[in-house]
Parts: sequence; structure tokens; C-alpha cells
Amino acid sequence: MNIRSAFIPTLVCASLLAFPALAQETAGDDAATAPQIGQPYVAAAFNDWEILCNIVDDAGNEACEMYQLLVDDSNSPIAEISMAALPFGSEFSAGATVTTPLETFLPTGMGWRIGDAEDMRIEGFRVCTVVGCIVRMGITADEVDAMKAGAEATITIAPFVAIDQPLNIRVSLSGFTAAYDDLQTRLSEAAVRARGN
Repeated sequence: MNIRSAFIPTLVCASLLAFPALAQETAGDDAATAPQIGQPYVAAAFNDWEILCNIVDDAGNEACEMYQLLVDDSNSPIAEISMAALPFGSEFSAGATVTTPLETFLPTGMGWRIGDAEDMRIEGFRVCTVVGCIVRMGITADEVDAMKAGAEATITIAPFVAIDQPLNIRVSLSGFTAAYDDLQTRLSEAAVRARGN
């Protein structure tokens, strides 16, 4: 059995369920229409990272995050990562959400490593939903700096069908700095607008 192929259908479904508006947006004339409340759209793209935004109210306020669909060696979807910038003064500089397939073996947790760091951070899964199994973790300022300076990070999970064969998933950091700076700018502008109201 090809371990990677067992993961693919879940993540394809997860992508479509999580971002149905994106699929519609690229399908035809709807791309020219303004986004509606609750409808995610791609606000910007920086190499391997996209900025996905949601209109959250009638005033046009947005909630945005960085997003990357992660693929295996054959370029098939296998996981997703999104990151949200956090306000200045927060314990962490960013919050990350990783979605892995439902066939992930949960007790081993998810490994996270930036570049060739010796230590791998282990994070526990929070919940599994129809779109996959989810890890939420804080990203420190030092980790953000390491990601800005690096070329890739690695997510490690164990497939339920072969827990002794951990799967390493590459997270490209190409475009990370520009995407993170864009996200920080959007967060700052939203804070200024909120103070003005």
C-alpha cells in the first residue's frame, strides 16, 4: 500500500470544504465580484504562500492568515498550514494551524522543525473534524526569525496504517518573509481602523 496515497483524498476534500469560495472564484465570472461576508478569498500571493482573507462584518473588516497547501514528492496534496499574526505584546508572534489527514496516528503527535535544527518540537492534536486532524501551536519571535532566514520547515506525522514509518512533509519558506510582513501590516491597519471607530 502506498502510504501517501491513503492521505490524498482526505486533504483534497478538506481543501474544497475549507475554502469552497476559492473553488468557485476560479471557476468563472464570479472572480470579478466583490467578496461577501464569510467568503474567503486570496488577497495576495508571495511565492509559496497566499494571504487568505475573510470579510467579517458589514463595515468590511477582514480577518486574514497566511496559507500553504502542502504536497508530497509527487506534488499531491497531503496537509495544510495557516498562520495568523498576533497583536503586539502577545505571548507568541503568530499562531499556526496545521491540518493533516484523518488517517494520522494521533498519539505520536506532530513533529515541527525549522531548517536543520537538531531538536524537533512535538505538538499534540487538538481535534479531528470532517476536514482532517488539527494541531494549533504558537510560533515565537525566534521561530519567526528562523523561518524568515530559512528555506524550509518540516512537519512529521505518523500514518495510522504504518506508524513505524513517519512521514516528513516539507513546508516551503519561499515568500514567508513577504507574506508575514504583509500580514503584520494588515493587522496594524485593522487595529488603527478599530481605534478610529
